[in-house]
Amino acid sequence: MKMKKVLVALAAGLVCAMTLTACGNSNSSSNADSLPKARFTPNKKVPSWQKDTKHSASLTWYVNFDWYKRAGWGKDTVSAQIKKDMNIDVKFVAGNDDKLNTMMASGKLPDLVTFDRQLAVAQNAKKFALPLNTLSKKYDPYFLATAAKPQTVKWYTQPDGNLYTYPSFSTNEDDYKAGNVVADQVFIVRKDIYEKIGKPNMSTPEGFLKALQEAKKAVPKTDNGTALVPFASTALDIQNGGDGALGGTLQDFLRIPVTKDGKWYDRDADPEYLTWLDTFRQAYSEGLITNAQFADNDNTMKEKMTQGTYFAYLHSNTKGLNEFMADNNRRNPKQTYIAVDGPKNSKGQEPQFTGGSISGWTNTFITKNTKEPQKAMELLTYMASKYGTMVTTFGVKDKTYTMKDGQAVLTPDVEALRNKDAATYDKKQGMGSYWEVADDPYAISMGEKPATTISQMVEWASNKVAPRFEVENIDPTPGTALARNLTAINTDRVQTLVKVIKAGSKSEADKIWKDFLARRKNNNWDEIVKTRNEQVAKNIKKLK
Repeated sequence: MKMKKVLVALAAGLVCAMTLTACGNSNSSSNADSLPKARFTPNKKVPSWQKDTKHSASLTWYVNFDWYKRAGWGKDTVSAQIKKDMNIDVKFVAGNDDKLNTMMASGKLPDLVTFDRQLAVAQNAKKFALPLNTLSKKYDPYFLATAAKPQTVKWYTQPDGNLYTYPSFSTNEDDYKAGNVVADQVFIVRKDIYEKIGKPNMSTPEGFLKALQEAKKAVPKTDNGTALVPFASTALDIQNGGDGALGGTLQDFLRIPVTKDGKWYDRDADPEYLTWLDTFRQAYSEGLITNAQFADNDNTMKEKMTQGTYFAYLHSNTKGLNEFMADNNRRNPKQTYIAVDGPKNSKGQEPQFTGGSISGWTNTFITKNTKEPQKAMELLTYMASKYGTMVTTFGVKDKTYTMKDGQAVLTPDVEALRNKDAATYDKKQGMGSYWEVADDPYAISMGEKPATTISQMVEWASNKVAPRFEVENIDPTPGTALARNLTAINTDRVQTLVKVIKAGSKSEADKIWKDFLARRKNNNWDEIVKTRNEQVAKNIKKLK
């Protein structure tokens, strides 16, 4: 929308942009009360797309990430199969928060929208989205009867009884019990250096520091002549409160609980965490952590990883390493990275990670603007179903994968492309790229495996996962004054972490951190804690 017509429209758009709430038209002609009639009588035992192939449709699907770019519908294996199955064309449009705000302000929305579930606009779904339960009942009862996960539906059903969205990567209690979950945190080392210094134990502060010191002496330079960096971790976003792997990820490695006695637990004040922050301070003082840790962005750090720049690396997104690990291994196979035991608490306990949340990652909505509510519902059902998961994960049976002992196995040529050239694999095959309502646990149960370059890393963490549904969505509602207080605290927190690591002594670092913990009260910290505890109690009740 070109925001230039009238001052009122401009003001409305600015309000939406500032608060990320929905200001769309809630009285669209395609609202829940005036849906077109179904083209046939649906059956809860049969997905409606199988009966609706004579009706062609073109849908537009907005995905709120600038990086989400597809070559074109039907050009990769996955979308070609969906097009063939459903007689449907889908145009994906990528964007960012500003673009989403503009669409919401104008009331001109595409057929489907997908964005991070934590955006404030999700709180106002009833203003712009059609209830999926209504659409399912009218057009495709297979969605609620079979395709959607019951625990996920229960979690997302609102007090008014409606289900307005369906998430990607929702993981529930049954998934954990079945072992169909994976962690996404890892501590990796360059294998050649690790073996050269005797495969040291790096799980204690003393062992950790000694290993970094020995690595720097053993291999002072990388192949391109730059200095080896003994230790680094996921990039920080210092200006926006992004703690990389130095917050929750490190605390997970130390097995610091998220709740105690049914109450939210302040992990930042835990002595185990403070011990390892001081360990990192010591590492920095000895040149084992460099200033680049506080300046480089994520892509820069990963590019350095492809050059074998780091000896040890604490990371919060294992899946995101695939392409960079492949590049590094092509450069020098002897310098591959492997997962080993990293920081542990003083009791030597194993880390405990989350293997996924019941809330998932993104939310997808069918908007009130769609002229094809039946086809949109059928597409959502298709992609959320077991059949659709097989297509979006493995492609086409006997073309890109075969079944062996009940497990899908990618054909040798497809698997080779996946491990050697991730970009071409994505463009040509599309497996893993249509994740908007992905059911990862089912895909894992059917044979989905990480790329060879990161398989050892994923396997290392596989027995270290546990659910923590009770602390999902416990922070203040986005867009509220209390949420802004928390944002200020988080930004202060990351900036303080940097100061702690750069501190000249333990006593100085302890004072810096202690002052930060006290300073939180200036931003309604007690009220934030109260809100978290209230939501924890609600979640526990909701899970029963």
